[in-house]
Order: sequence, then C-alpha cells, then structure tokens
Amino acid sequence: MLKDIVERPSKPPSAPSAPTPGGAGFPVAVHRSQRPSAFAKARQQQAARQSGQTSRVIGEGKAVDLVPSIGVSTTPHNEGVSSQGKLSEMEQVRQSVEVENVRRVEGMSSAEREEEVEELKERFGSGIVDLMKKRKEAREGRSPHVVEDIPASNESGPSSRPLDLTDSHKILDEVSEENRRKVESMNDLERDQEVEELQDRFGGKLMDALRKRAEARIASRKGKERQGDGQPADAAPTTRSSDRSPTSSTTAPSTPAKPRPQPRTDPDDPSLSELKAYFPSVPSESSKLAWLQPLPPSTSSSANSPRFDLSGNILSAAEQSELPSHLGLHHHGSSPDLAGYTIHEILYLCRSTVPSQKITMMGLLTKVLRKCKEGKYDDGVMKEVEENESMKKAIDLGVEILAGLSRGIGVIESGVELLYEAVNGSSWTWIDDYRDQDGPVRFTVDENILSIPFEDVLPRLKELLSIEDGLSTITIWQILRMLRRATYTSKDLCEVICPIISSIIKVQVVAKPWPPTTTTTTSSLNRSYPSIEALRLLRDMIVSSRECAEDLVNQGIFEGILKFVVTATWDDEQSNSEYTSYSLQLALEVLQIFTSLGKYGLASNTLTSSSELWTLLGKWVKNTVNKPDLIKGEKRLSEGHLKLLEIWITCAIDPHRTTPEHDLTWAQVSAMNYQDEALSILQSSKDYDILAAGLELLGAWIKGAKINGVRGGEEEKGSLLEALKETPLESLVLEITQKDACARSDGRLLAAAVQVHRLLLSSRGLFSIDTIDGLQAKMPTSSRHSSRYFTYLQYELLSHTVPTLITSEWLSHAFNLFGQFQIGDEPLALDLLDIFLKSDSSSLLPEIKEIGHPDGTQILRPLLQYSILPSSESVVGPHQPTHLYLKATTTLRPPALVESEEKPALPGLPLRGDWFFCPLDELLRSGTSEALQQIPPDWNATEVQITRATLVLAKLFYVNTNGVKGLGSKDRASLILGLMKVHMLEHGQTSSNVVDEVEVFRDNAVSGLMRDLMGLLTTKTVTKNEDEDQDIEEVGDGDVNAQGQGELEIISIPFLGTGVPFYQFYQDFLQLYESISFSDPLFTQLLLPVLSMDYSRDYRKLIWVDHHSLLKNIRTTLSQVPIIGRMKDYYQPLETDQEILTSYARAVVSGMINREKNEFIWSIAINHLSGLFWLTHDEEMKEVRVGLMMMVLSKGSDDLVRSVLKWDFDMLKLGMSGDLSEEEKAKRNDIAGKLAGARGSKRIDGMI
Repeated sequence: MLKDIVERPSKPPSAPSAPTPGGAGFPVAVHRSQRPSAFAKARQQQAARQSGQTSRVIGEGKAVDLVPSIGVSTTPHNEGVSSQGKLSEMEQVRQSVEVENVRRVEGMSSAEREEEVEELKERFGSGIVDLMKKRKEAREGRSPHVVEDIPASNESGPSSRPLDLTDSHKILDEVSEENRRKVESMNDLERDQEVEELQDRFGGKLMDALRKRAEARIASRKGKERQGDGQPADAAPTTRSSDRSPTSSTTAPSTPAKPRPQPRTDPDDPSLSELKAYFPSVPSESSKLAWLQPLPPSTSSSANSPRFDLSGNILSAAEQSELPSHLGLHHHGSSPDLAGYTIHEILYLCRSTVPSQKITMMGLLTKVLRKCKEGKYDDGVMKEVEENESMKKAIDLGVEILAGLSRGIGVIESGVELLYEAVNGSSWTWIDDYRDQDGPVRFTVDENILSIPFEDVLPRLKELLSIEDGLSTITIWQILRMLRRATYTSKDLCEVICPIISSIIKVQVVAKPWPPTTTTTTSSLNRSYPSIEALRLLRDMIVSSRECAEDLVNQGIFEGILKFVVTATWDDEQSNSEYTSYSLQLALEVLQIFTSLGKYGLASNTLTSSSELWTLLGKWVKNTVNKPDLIKGEKRLSEGHLKLLEIWITCAIDPHRTTPEHDLTWAQVSAMNYQDEALSILQSSKDYDILAAGLELLGAWIKGAKINGVRGGEEEKGSLLEALKETPLESLVLEITQKDACARSDGRLLAAAVQVHRLLLSSRGLFSIDTIDGLQAKMPTSSRHSSRYFTYLQYELLSHTVPTLITSEWLSHAFNLFGQFQIGDEPLALDLLDIFLKSDSSSLLPEIKEIGHPDGTQILRPLLQYSILPSSESVVGPHQPTHLYLKATTTLRPPALVESEEKPALPGLPLRGDWFFCPLDELLRSGTSEALQQIPPDWNATEVQITRATLVLAKLFYVNTNGVKGLGSKDRASLILGLMKVHMLEHGQTSSNVVDEVEVFRDNAVSGLMRDLMGLLTTKTVTKNEDEDQDIEEVGDGDVNAQGQGELEIISIPFLGTGVPFYQFYQDFLQLYESISFSDPLFTQLLLPVLSMDYSRDYRKLIWVDHHSLLKNIRTTLSQVPIIGRMKDYYQPLETDQEILTSYARAVVSGMINREKNEFIWSIAINHLSGLFWLTHDEEMKEVRVGLMMMVLSKGSDDLVRSVLKWDFDMLKLGMSGDLSEEEKAKRNDIAGKLAGARGSKRIDGMI
C-alpha cells in the first residue's frame, strides 16, 4: 500500500477563476464508441510521456516511469504533412500506418481487395465495412490533417520522415506488450467492462474473431519455426516496385506481401487459444467464461421432469430439444440445452433479485397453479407440483412480498396475483353469488387463508390500499377479495383486519369522484370508480361480528357513503347502461350495509338524520316499480329499500333494544307513515319479490302497532286491514295455489301474506277460510325445500291452526318442520317447540301420563332448547328480524364449517334426524354437559323421567311417520342407536346408587316404550310368504357398503365424532351386556344389527370369537330380529374369514346353539357353513372346507348334518323348508365325497 503513495511538489495556491461556459451551455454528448477506450487512453499517456509534458504519469495505482521515445527518420514530409511535428508521436504513428495501408490497397488488384473485404467480414461481421467507413468519415470531419494524397514537394516546416516498416512493427509490439501488462493488472470487473465495450463497438462476433485471429497467428508462428534458419526473422519481404514511395529521399523498406489466409481453427474449440494469447493470466476454466464452452447433453434428473413454457403449457421432449433460444425458454439451469422450466426451477427463479425475471417466473407459477386446479395436467405433472410443495411455497413468496420485502409495483402486483391463485381465490364462492337463494351459505375453514400472517402484512396492505392510483384495479380487487375471505374464516381475523377498513373505504370509495365526469372513462374497472368490492368488504366485516360493527360505527365512516344512494335516484337520459348499473350496485351495497347494522340495532338514527334522503328514495321506488321493463338492478334496489325500512321499524318497536338506547322510537317511525308507502307498492307492483318485501314491512309494522299502539293497536290494524282488502293480494294468492309448481318468489309472497293474515286475525283476518284451506292443501310435505320461505309458510300455517288437541296430521307436519329449520330460524324453532311441548298429545299417546312428572314432556324444554340454541353468547341474527334478538345478536353469519369431525357435532340448527334423543346425549355426558349446567334452578326432573319423556317423543315421531313404511334405513339406525343409549346410561355407574333404584332400562314405563319402538324394527309382522327380498325403503344403499361402513357407524358420528369409533362404543355396550343384562331380550336384540355382512368382520369376531360364551344367551327368533336394511344382509355375502367360520362350526357342533333355542344365530352359522361347503370353489379355501367338513361330519349330530346337507339358500324360506332337486342332491353328495372321502360319503348316505 505504501508504494501506491506518490508525493508531489507543493505549489503556491492560486486564486480561483470562474469556469468558462461552453458554446451551447452544455457539454457535447459523445457516444462511447467515439470516446477513447482504455487502450487508447494508455497510448495517449505514452504520447504525453514522449512529448515531455509530464515527468511521471499516474496509472493503475502506481507511478509509471516514462517510456523511451521512439526514433523516427529526419526526412521531411511534403506540405500536406508539414504540420506533423506538432502532433503527438502516437498520432504520427497512426498517420504513418494509415499512409502505408493506403499504398498497399492501391497496389492490390480488384480480386485481392474483394478477398480482403470478405476476410474482414468473416472476422468481424458484415457490419465492419460500414463501421470503418463511419470512423473514417468521423476522423476526416474532426481533423484537417488526414492524408488524402502524397505530393512530391518538400516544403519548409518541421523536419520529419515517414516511419519505416521495422519501426512500425516495433511500435505495435511495444503497444501490444503494454496492453498485455495492463490487462494483467486489471481486475475481473475491469476486464468484463472492456470486453463489453469492445463488443458494443465491433459487434457480437468479436470473441469469435479474436479467437480465429489468435489461432491464425499461432499457426503462422509454428509454420515459421518449422522453416528453420533458412531465412532471417527480420528480413524484409520482397514487394512490387509500385509499392515503393515515389517521394522518399531515402530508400524505404519494401512492403511485405499479403500473407495467404491461414487455416482457421474450429470456432467451438474449447482451448480458447485466442483469449490465452491476449489474457495469459486468466484461468482457462474461469467461471466467467463457462458460457463459451459447448453444452454437454443433459443427464440430470431435471431432464426427465416436466418442463413448462411461459404460458404454463407442457413442452414435449421434441420441443425441449428443438425450440430456438430466442424464445426465452433456455436458461442457466441444470439442463441449459433444454427449453422450458421445471417446477423446481420456476420456484427457484421466483426468488430472483432481477425484477423482470422475478415477475416473469411468478406469472408462470401462477399459470401453472391455475391449470393444476383446472385439471389440465396429467397425474405425473400434478404429482411433481405437489411434491415440490408449490402451493405452500407460492403462499410463502406472496406473503414475503406483501410483508414489505419488495418495493417494485410490478413485483407487488405479480406477488399478489400469485398469492391469490395459491390460496385458491379463483374458485371461491361468495354470498353475493347466492343472493337469490335463501338457505344459509356456510363456508369451511380455509386453511390457505389462515396460513397468511395478516398481523404482519396488514401495515403494508394499509399502505398499498391507501395510495390513490397506486396499484392496478385487478390487484386491488384481489387484495380485497382475500381480506373478504379472511372475514368468512375466523372472527379473530376480522378483529385483526378491522382497523384498516376505515382507510380503505376513505381512499377506495369515498375519495373517488362520483358520478364520473365526462372525461372519465366509462369502464367499471377504472381506478376512478368507487370500489364495490371495498363496500362488500365493509359489509362482510359488519356481518362477521357485533364488535367489529360497533367499532366501525364509532369510526364514523358510514355518513360518507350515503351519497351513492342519492346519485342512484338521478334520472340522466344521457348516461349509459354501464354507469346506471354500476350506480344501482353502489346504492344497493349501501342499503345492505345499513340493513346489516340495523340487525344489531346499530345506526338506526340514520332514518331520522337523513330523512330527506329516504323520502327521495321512496319516491324513486314508487315510480320505478310501475315500469313494465324493470331491470334487475332497479328491482333489487327497490327490495333493499323496503327491507331496510322493515329493519328500522323493527328497531323502533322497543327503543331499549337499540344501541344506543332510544336511538329510534316508535313515535318517529309512525309519523313517517311507511305503511302507506308499502300499500301503494302493493297496489301498483306486479313483481312478487317486491310485493313480498312490502308485506314483510307491513308485518313488522303490525307487530310494532300491537306493542306500542292503544289497546294493542286495534285501530291501526283495522285501518290497515281495510286498505289491504282493496289490493289484489287475495287473488294473487289464489293464483299461486293453482300452479303445479311454486317458485321461490311464490313461496316468499305466500309466507309474507299468511304472516300478515295471522297478525290480523284479531281484526277478522285478511283471507277467507277457503283460501287458507287451499294453502294448507298446497303446503309441501317433503322434508327439505329449495327455499326457506316454504318453511316459513308451513310455520305460519301451523301457528295459525293450532288445535286444542294435537292431531296426528298436525304432529307429522310439526316434526317435519323441525327438520327444515336452518341457522337463523332459531326464534321460529323455539316458538314451535313451546307450542308442541305445551299442547295436549294424550289422545295420541296415553303413555304421556306415565312420565311421572306434573309438567309432562315440558321437562325436556331446557335440554331441547339447548339443542336449538346452545349459547346466548353466540347468537346468529334471525333471518326474519325480531326486536327481541337485536341486542342478543352477536353475528349475522353462520359459523364456518370445521371439516374435522373428531369431536361430536356441535348442537344447533339444523337439527339432526333423531333430535328428540338429544336429552339422552346430555345424560350420557352429564359430567361435562353444558345443557345441564344451564338448566334453571327450579328444574327437578330425574334421569328416569327424562328417559320416559324422551321415549314418548320418539314414539310420537316414529308412529306418526306411518310406522314401518315410513322408516328408512337411517331412521331405523337412529332408533336402534337411541335404544342403545338408554342401556348405556348404566355405563360407568357404581354400586353406590340408591338401593331401591333399578337400572333405567328395567323401569316398567321405559321398557314398555322400548318394546313398542323395537316392534317397528322387527320382522314379526312379516309372513313367510311375503317377498322379503325387496328393500323396505331407502335401505341397502350401495355406496354405504362400498365405503365399508354400516348405517350405525355413519349415524353415530354426530354423537361420537370420528375420534371415538362406533366399534369402541359397541365394545362398551357388549361388556355392559355381559355384566348387567341377565339375557334381557331387548338388550339382546340390540346386539344383533352389527352381525350384518354390511359391517366389518371385527364386529362378528367380537361376538363369535372373543365372546363365544355369550352365544347361548342370544335366544332371538327370526321374527324378533331388528332390521336396518334387509334380512338378507345377515346371510349374504358369504363369510370368508377362517376364524369366524371355525367359530360357527364349533358353536353348532358342540351344541352351544341350536335351532330351538337360538334360531337366528343358528341359521346364520348354518347358512355360512353350507355356503362354504356347497357354493365356494376357491382353491385357497379348500383346506378350510375339508377341515370344517370333517368336523361337522365326525362330531355333529345327525340333525346338524342333515340341516347342512339340505340347507336352502333361498332367503324367502330362510332354510326352514323346501326340497332340493335331484340334481342338487347329487351335486352335494359328490362335493361331500371329494372333501371328506369315503368316510364322509358313508356318513351322509341316506340323509339327503
């Protein structure tokens, strides 16, 4: 480091002088091709040393000694070059060489010149000639001293002479040596810069030209060495006399003859001899020059991996090898000779530091993931994508970009698009898409969305979404959709996202000019349009939880969006349809936002604070509904207006239930006469949905008048009834009842009309008795409807016609209705439950009196209420608004479905098919039951009383669903599981019970009810002549058997969860049977369903092998067998398990079971053994067949052997009767002889 320090003599300081401005005020721009390169600068430094301008030159970090001057001839030049002495010596050398070149060109023939031009083109490319012409013209334009002619005159001036050829070679050698030293002293970066500059100046073929030139020189040097010493190395070659200078005062050396072109080496020669000649110190295998080496054939594993083009399409093997490189599909990967990118390479290049490459690769990965989800790849490609964890890595990459690790807009937009595709955003469904349907849309927990750490990315998202016109519209749309999806997934995520909603609404909605000016583009995707997606995000946040809604109300962001309601009412004939549609969508979203707030009792004072706005909108709705060509947006906005008024009227019914209290009062609402607005719409509108919305508004108004009006609002209701009589409402109802099939809008109109009729019953009602009877006849009876409005219609009709004594028909409709209620119908379900439990059903079921409690079935009320509404801390807002639930509502969205079923199903709507057995579930979980913890303190029912009441409800349900013919396989399995639960109440009980307390299942009332229910499942009423081969109803489903699960295993999942298999429950049940049953017949019957061949062989092993001693206690006859599917399922298909077959033979041979005492299980054993002997021909089972045949023939009784020989597989006869054909007898004799030999044949002789 010390040698690089150079001391300079100090000079006295001089006064600074002002800089002299250039002629144009700015320096002249010069292309780098016109600037001297590093080599040229070195030559200028040498020239400066020669002229003595400085004694030392600083270069390359050290003081460089002056180079000795070059000696020149003193022969004076002509006048044209008389000023040469004033030039630097290097320029003199250049001019002398140029003069020499001119002379040589003049002495060439035309053919030699063309050959020389072709050689130059071959070395330096076709553009070298034009480049040389431009350089010559540029020099001639800069300097007046260009030699154009060599006159013979010799004028005064500085003495000079042209350089001879020997001096020129010396100068070139010295310059070359100096260049070599400079190259050696350069670092890698400086060398790369020089190479790039040379390539820019002379074209892309420079490296090939240098290599060829060096190889030619080496070959020429080797040829001279082979010639020996015959010719001196410095001897001048002979020249033509025409090449001599005619003006020289001394004899000039002759010009050497043009050498013949040397044979050129292969341009792909990896020796890099040309580069070694100029860069001897550079390693021959430098990584910087690896790209010059020829590409070997790909042998890596990536060569066999699927490769994608930039559109995400799979490249074939031929395309990978043949596609040209200019398509951008070749890169420095493990197989650079192959076109395309493997999924591993794509994932690697997605983290490139080059923005353009990163953007391209993220776009490619997005396309690949999208096509994977669309199923456009084969299984091999899908497996490759999955093995590389492409989805997870794409999410991680998108999260990194959103977390603020990248600042480029292009990278951010590509990252957002990749993340949106990785979390499956393109296939999401939304409640907006289901707005025309009525069932609650429940979403499963989205694990992909949960993998995004919103706590980390939200600050950046807030920054990006708060920048006006920062990101593209599609990127903003994708971000907003991901935020919306997060609100559907978790309440906790909603609370995390909520703080940024205000800034998003202000920038993306409120700050946008609306309506658009004439200079604004009409595209709905233009950034200047308010974002509907942002408004939907706001609504989703409100719907998610009450806490978020209250927080947003406190931020005061709702007043600013009311302007979009005003603009929707403007009638501008010059506006296009797209603007009109967009304006209506904006207004509708605003109305839905305030409707959602109203369901919590929030922001209800907006009705009074912006009353002029709602009056204006009401007039627009009144004028719009009369239009014959009502478009969808106008229709929905009209519905939204009426729905919002209904919510606000509901809020005003009880001002103590709004937040804050008295935010809206009934006096304020009644003064606005919204009932008159609804009546006007009923008079003029023809659209069923708008009519239904008007009737729903009137229903809320009637409820409010009843509570807040004088004498129950009789005067108000009377006036309304008279006004409704003048509307065509009843004729519309009759018209709908005449239809063969009712649409959703029909059901909505009927439900709203019947509700108004029920609320006006005290004022004589709206419809005649015949109209109501017609509706009851039209009322659907199926268990499920496509629209929840038919459920409401059925509820209104049942509530309207509650008889003093409950009839079987009414009870059947009520049970059916309980299965139809969805989340959001809790108020209706609880009301119907109260009606049902309080009604007198003793005429249908006298056993109600045997419950032993004065409240009868009402003792089940708190337990059944828990099954409908399990917690008051989590209440979903009702679909039909009611003032009683305003403050209790905690969310407006059903909870997300959890795919994991390891735990038992959570209580709540919709009710499962055996909901009346829920009290038994709580008794079985009495130690942890939340329902039992929530019961009122004065509730005093015993376990036996609860069980009796539960069985009474079960009998009411099963008897009133038409007995056997009304029970499908699921109903039968549910009933068997319910009866098993009664017995399992004793599981875990100790002897510390009260002495006089017996097991619940032994209680007389309980056992009687259980026997009645079991009678619905057995075959005792089926005669032997009936065709039992037919399915009872909805039984024997093939898909169930294909899954390897029986109905009991499936039906028990909501009760047990998948964490506790039914097999474990059955083991406990069997152990309980061994310990306390004492062969109770009903208890024994419940053991049998799992012996069906629909169930796993583990169940049959459990009874036939592990608990073999219990078989003698199973004394069930064929007529007492409970059937879930078909009787045939116990006998077919044939058993193949050797251990079970051996247990069959052991049981019947030993006499443990016989036909008289154990008819059913004896028939099962004989059937499967006979099938093994007579129907099985599998060679693998031959040894088992022989062994068991010998056991039966040698140890079995004659009756047993005869039963096996004569067993009839016709399930109509169940092996009890029938004669075999002679052919079948001979066949069985032959099989027995083959299996048991001569002794066997002798044993069965005469038995068939």
